[in-house]
Amino acid sequence: MTSKQVKEIYEKNEIDKLYKDCQKYFDIIDSWAERFVGGDLLTEYDLKYAQQQMNGAQTKLNPIAGALESLVIEYENNYILKEEEKFPSLRVQDQNHCKAVGRSKVSDLRRYASDFTRYVFSAQNAVVTVQSLLKRQTVEKANKEIDYTGETPQQDNSGTKPWDA
Repeated sequence: MTSKQVKEIYEKNEIDKLYKDCQKYFDIIDSWAERFVGGDLLTEYDLKYAQQQMNGAQTKLNPIAGALESLVIEYENNYILKEEEKFPSLRVQDQNHCKAVGRSKVSDLRRYASDFTRYVFSAQNAVVTVQSLLKRQTVEKANKEIDYTGETPQQDNSGTKPWDA
């Protein structure tokens, strides 16, 4: 979704529709988070599936989060400028007042942006966790010499392993 589309949705006051459209991605992130918190023992295939789903959810939510963050800045600056026009001469305290008014008027938009941004960060963190767990499983398999998918050590004819020498 482009920033233009997100802006149109916000200006039409259809932000609930945006949340509804993205609810499945929020649910994916939440469901995997519950499995991680629950301490479920996940297989390599579960972890790879989690990585795919989290990457997909992150990819869908990230442009929306970025667009909402841009809208926060745009609208806040516009509100500040409108408020500053009310003063014949601007003093420091007037500028602070204008900034406070601008922040106040975009508080709902800031909340929406925060929701999307936090879910994106959660998905990113989950992907890093999954990668770490996959790496650990691969290393453990290599140490046990069970179903190892990486490079295998070369053995000489004496039957000793290179790392035993």
